[in-house]
Amino acid sequence: MSKPNRKIVRLQQMRAQRASVAKTQFVDVVFENADGVEEVCTFPVQDNWPLEVIEEVEEKGGNANINVLRTIATPPEAFDRLIKVAHLTVGELKDIIEAMDGEAGTDQGEDSGSSPSSESTPEPSVPTSSATTPVAA
Repeated sequence: MSKPNRKIVRLQQMRAQRASVAKTQFVDVVFENADGVEEVCTFPVQDNWPLEVIEEVEEKGGNANINVLRTIATPPEAFDRLIKVAHLTVGELKDIIEAMDGEAGTDQGEDSGSSPSSESTPEPSVPTSSATTPVAA
């Protein structure tokens, strides 16, 4: 018997619901390497960043934005080439992080624009809005 002032969230059901409504799950950043060949560096959207990766990066005291992105990038070495070969700027990094925001839903060709939230640290806040989404018991 559940108490009336509690809400029960079953993780497997929540994950199934999130997966069924998920729009964009990955962001591909396409750039040319030093040889002029296109490369792709893929990131999961921010809502799918593993919390243990964020904690590990914070424990090491590094720049959370860069180290988390390096850890979750596929393939990981593409991120280093994206920074060095493509000469990624801070503004471009902010735009990439904004594109990874699960709520952004920016399609190709749309201007991601600039907002105060794009300047914040990209770690997901706890609790997230998805954690408060009603779940069928």
